[in-house]
Amino acid sequence: MWKQTLIETDRGNFEIFEAGNGEPLCVTHLYSEFNERGYYFADMFKDYFKVYLVNLKETGNSSRVSDEDELSMDETTNDLEAIRTALELEQ
Repeated sequence: MWKQTLIETDRGNFEIFEAGNGEPLCVTHLYSEFNERGYYFADMFKDYFKVYLVNLKETGNSSRVSDEDELSMDETTNDLEAIRTALELEQ
């Protein structure tokens, strides 16, 4: 079962779903929405990693954007780094 959490960062709020144990592994998909059912691709990693499914901006219960530039790959990378920091993950 996937546990839902809303992570607050200085770049907005992000809905994540987590499952499994071990080293962290982030899975996201540009602007597809995850939910408590997980994601078939990520399910295979739950036995080996703590998997984080991240709903990026404009998906699920994550923050909305005020400018389309916030949806760029560069900005998405910055969002993922903010989420990593909020989760207190080293890398």
